[in-house]
Formats: sequence, structure tokens, C-alpha cells
Amino acid sequence: MRRLAAILVVCAAACGTDPQYLPAPTGVEVGVDPEVDVATAMLFLPIKPESAEDLAERTAEEARLGVPLTYVQIGDFDVSIEWTLKNLTPDPGTARVSINGGNELFFYVPLNFVVDPDEDETPPPLAGGIPMIIAGGATRSGVFREDQLREASIDLDAITRGLINPFAAMLTVNEADPGVTIGGVLVPVDDLAQMVRFDVTLEADRHMVLEYGLRLRSHRDILHDKLLAAPAGELVTFEPAEFVPVLPEE
Repeated sequence: MRRLAAILVVCAAACGTDPQYLPAPTGVEVGVDPEVDVATAMLFLPIKPESAEDLAERTAEEARLGVPLTYVQIGDFDVSIEWTLKNLTPDPGTARVSINGGNELFFYVPLNFVVDPDEDETPPPLAGGIPMIIAGGATRSGVFREDQLREASIDLDAITRGLINPFAAMLTVNEADPGVTIGGVLVPVDDLAQMVRFDVTLEADRHMVLEYGLRLRSHRDILHDKLLAAPAGELVTFEPAEFVPVLPEE
């Protein structure tokens, strides 16, 4: 697999170290205005620019597979998101925390797959979206595990470049498969595009605030040492396109 030797070298030096934590600069809050019951915060991974050596290795692997590959791939990171949600009112309320986002190429918007809002069901988010009852004044904590967010990255590439329906993609445990077919080529899971943008959404019927952060275990030295404090010129500026599927006409 691409960069296996390099990954093994990095692991020998770094895999025994503690994970790195990337706290979100701001939380997500809803309910200050009673008319606003949903809000989203966006967080990008602080990735260093691609080196000439990495570019050469990626180009060689693209030639071997016969399909374009992204710089940041699923095998490069294990990511989890730890969160804490607080109900700021004295009354119980219902909340949902969900994760969408993007890789280097595309970001996912579930509503783009809805042809008729009166008839069509909106596809699920890449992770989360389960309703929770939060007691008045109570706090709830949770985590989107590494395996869940790995699956989210697989699903995102399957939905966009693989042109798989979101419902079908998310009903399949892709980790058990050898990869995703893109342009007629089976791309191994670890070579698929890693999510680099995380859209964290809070939906609640009460005044609530969500704090969250990313926990990263890196298997390749492309994360900037200063994380979000790094100078802008030393980070890759990712600009994924909104994925708009070709839907059947009504």
C-alpha cells in the first residue's frame, strides 16, 4: 500500500506518543433566538503542504491504480470527536448532534439528494443525528468514535466519487470491504480520501450549547506541529466543492 514504509517509520517514532487534541475555537449554540434551532460549526484539519516526495509517491500510486488520489488519505489518521452538550434552560429538551463535512474534493449536503420535499426522505448525516432527551440544566457528553468517523470518510468518498446513493452507502459497513469502486477502479480503503473538514451540527428545541474537539492519532507526518495556531501560509487551504448529484427530474 502507498507510503507503507514511510508510515512504519513514523509509527516507530510516534505511535507510542499521546494523541493530539484539536479543540474547536468556538462552540455551537442554538436557542438564544427562539426561531433558531439549528447551527453548524466547521473545523478543518491543520495540514502541512504536500512535499515533493509525497507528491511523487502519490503520482506513482495514481499511475499504478489508474485513478486520481487525494493528498490526505484515510490511512493517514484516526480521528474521533469528543463533545459536551448543556441544556441552559430549566426545562427538558430534545437535541441531535450530527457530523457531516468534506474531503479535499467534495463536501456532503444531505438535502441535495431530496427531489420532492413532500415525498422524499432526507438522507442521514455521515454520523450521529440520533435524538437525545436532555433534562433541564443537565449536561451530556459523548464521542464519535474512530471507527465511526473512519466509516464516515469511506461513505463520503463512496457517495461522491463512487456515485453511491447515501442510504445504500451508510447501510454498508465498508470497513469489511476491500475498498470503493471509483471510475471503474477498486480503490483500497486506506487510499480513499480522508475527511479534512468536519461540520458539527447541533439541533435542539431549547437553548443549548455544544463544546467539542477532535482527537487525532497520526500515522503520517503531515499534521502541523502548531495545529490551529500555525501561520495560515504554512497550512493547506482546502476548498472542497459542494457535491450536487444528478437527480431524476420530477
